Amino acid sequence: MQVLLLDLVVIFGLSVMAAILCHRLRIPTSIGLLLAGVLAGPDALALVRSPHDIELLAEVGVVLLLFVVGLEISVADVSRLRREFIIGGSLQFFGTAAVSALALLPMGMNLPQAGYIGCVVALSSTAVVLRMLQERAEIETPHGRAILSTLIYQDIAVVPVMLTAPLLAGLGQASLLPALSGLVLKVVVVAALALLAYRWIVPWVLEHIIRTRSSEAFLLGVFMLCVGIALITQSLGLSLALGAFLAGFILSESRYSHQAVAVMLPFRDVLMSLFFISVGMLLDIPFLLAHPVRIALLTLAVLLVKPLIAAAAALVTGLPLRSAVLAGLPLGQVGEFSLVATQAAVAVGLLTPDVFQSVLDVAVLSMMATPLLVAASAPLSERLCGTWLIHLQSQTVDPSAAQELEGELPRSGHVLIIGFGVTGRNVARCARRCGVPYAVVELNGAIVRRASEAGEPIRYGDATHAPILELVHAEGARAIVVVIDDPGAARRIVEIARRVAPEAYILVRSRYLREVEPLMALGADEVIADELEVSIEVFSRVMARMLVPREDIQRLIGDVRGHWRQMARTLAASATSVADLKVALPHLATHTLRLKSDSPLVGTTIAASGLRLVHGVTVLAVTRADGATIADPRGATGLETGDILFVIGPEGWDPRSLS
Repeated sequence: MQVLLLDLVVIFGLSVMAAILCHRLRIPTSIGLLLAGVLAGPDALALVRSPHDIELLAEVGVVLLLFVVGLEISVADVSRLRREFIIGGSLQFFGTAAVSALALLPMGMNLPQAGYIGCVVALSSTAVVLRMLQERAEIETPHGRAILSTLIYQDIAVVPVMLTAPLLAGLGQASLLPALSGLVLKVVVVAALALLAYRWIVPWVLEHIIRTRSSEAFLLGVFMLCVGIALITQSLGLSLALGAFLAGFILSESRYSHQAVAVMLPFRDVLMSLFFISVGMLLDIPFLLAHPVRIALLTLAVLLVKPLIAAAAALVTGLPLRSAVLAGLPLGQVGEFSLVATQAAVAVGLLTPDVFQSVLDVAVLSMMATPLLVAASAPLSERLCGTWLIHLQSQTVDPSAAQELEGELPRSGHVLIIGFGVTGRNVARCARRCGVPYAVVELNGAIVRRASEAGEPIRYGDATHAPILELVHAEGARAIVVVIDDPGAARRIVEIARRVAPEAYILVRSRYLREVEPLMALGADEVIADELEVSIEVFSRVMARMLVPREDIQRLIGDVRGHWRQMARTLAASATSVADLKVALPHLATHTLRLKSDSPLVGTTIAASGLRLVHGVTVLAVTRADGATIADPRGATGLETGDILFVIGPEGWDPRSLS
């Protein structure tokens, strides 16, 4: 026992040092843990004297990992990403498995072994890739969603892959049909038990635990369900991993899933650290030194083939080439579940320990190369996406020919909206109601089809390339609004848009404050950061509820914005003087009045209209129907149908009093 505790102290000490070093080097912690395991292993410093006990704890960590993966995968998540999940995930997984198996057959492996290793190679590292996407704030980007759906598919696929290991190992001793029938029967029994647990057992157990209002009882109950369901599947001849995943998936559909994730995450993180270190300890350094060329070639092949297939799968789902490259490169490694699946195959005799060592070496090296792949993804995607290729793509993917649609887009004086999500649709709706011409560029083909059928002036295309902006006449746009969730693409769009339309007003919506300065430096006139604006909205409402004077709240807003003060929440900076006047003169208000054809003011002048003498309001500006604006108009200025009057007057004045 003392030896085990000493080993744990050593391992956790190495884990802390690895985590600190990885944080400073900005690389995933899992890579540092793998290297720490290599150093602590028997072939290096031999710091751990009881590796078998550590491996047992690491297996518990794998079970908890699969349990938490099941908790975090819900039917709603799969449904939201169903196109990327079903099409992209299937093409990536089976495409990689097929290519890998065909490459391994000439190397002396039989078909069951080659097929199984192909599935193992198809699995990527969820821990490494998701951590990097979170650090780069790319989860909600188009390529981030494609990566996430593929990783979910792989996490689910690892369970049936591991189930096939005993079946494939027994192909030489028994016929395929009885073995397959037995496996199907076991799966049916487990599915029936899972449905029973989902409908009645788990809700009943959790309801009784929750009534105690005891966090300890809840934690112990979640552990009991996880281990209990895992033991049931193992007693039926299936794996602990399958049971843990099913337990998590069952709990994910309950109202207590978020609390279950919260209480299990610390245990998962601790035990997963043990898993990565134990994997590093398994690395046979003499084996690696004895076969350096072989391991290097296998690693290089994985780093080339997997990104290519993943990028091709992303292209099939409708992503443009740039996003497909960004989605493919991060999936180029062999992941942690590959090691779990390979160990399961070695345990049943399907694979040899030498094969496991080869997979382990390739996994460690490919994980270490992942940060380099991700760093190279943006410049590589830009280099691959030449102008001719993007132009060809815009002609072939857009369901309507560009020549037929050319006349539908405004050529000058319009608002160009890049991105047709919630913000983009709201901007378009307001522009349409105000009679402002606009055009839209969107990357999602399904959104383009629906919006086009609804009559929106929208085009499919990747706005990170000048030909797409030229297609929608960006050079004549009065304003360009960039509202997409891809920070890298937003920077590229601003740079090109400023070059194509030097006089246009460019406004960008970003998620984080750290994006503001780079975007402003590239030519954006204003950047609205969600992070800043949401915080302002929150404290403004709280302070208003606490009866803080409005002028004090406005002053707080100015202090919070600091050097971003020019960004107003609702009006551009040029209009803030009216708001300042409102603070100084609270009895006054600004109003907007559109003159219809039946308005009594049409055909008169400002002086003759009686607006000031009769109604007590002053005209600040007039915008004509053709878009021309008259600032500080004279009394002799005539009023016409379609004019918009900006006036200031008493707080309670109603423009309808003119009729």
